[in-house]
Amino acid sequence: MKTIKFLNVTFKVNRHPDYKGNHELARFNSVQTTFSLGTTKQAMTDEFLAEVVVKDIDGKTWTKGEIIEVVEITKCFEDSTETSAEICPPSEKPILANIIKVTFKG
Repeated sequence: MKTIKFLNVTFKVNRHPDYKGNHELARFNSVQTTFSLGTTKQAMTDEFLAEVVVKDIDGKTWTKGEIIEVVEITKCFEDSTETSAEICPPSEKPILANIIKVTFKG
């Protein structure tokens, strides 16, 4: 078994004021995700908002930053998981930025 350490982060988010669409991400008020250890808060926010969400019927590619805006980071702590899977070589950055949990606005 191999232990992978990472930053577990929760962003408080609001719908982007210019977004007029109906993507479900626009309804969230928080999003939990992960980043590599050592990632700065600014880099986390920039990377998170730059992630591509969807390509619409007209061929427009939407990023998270066009749908939501980050209000603040409400949680940020070192976390870990055990895995038996082969890990990326040290020269490659592991991809851990997957959405784990979301909270809908009531």
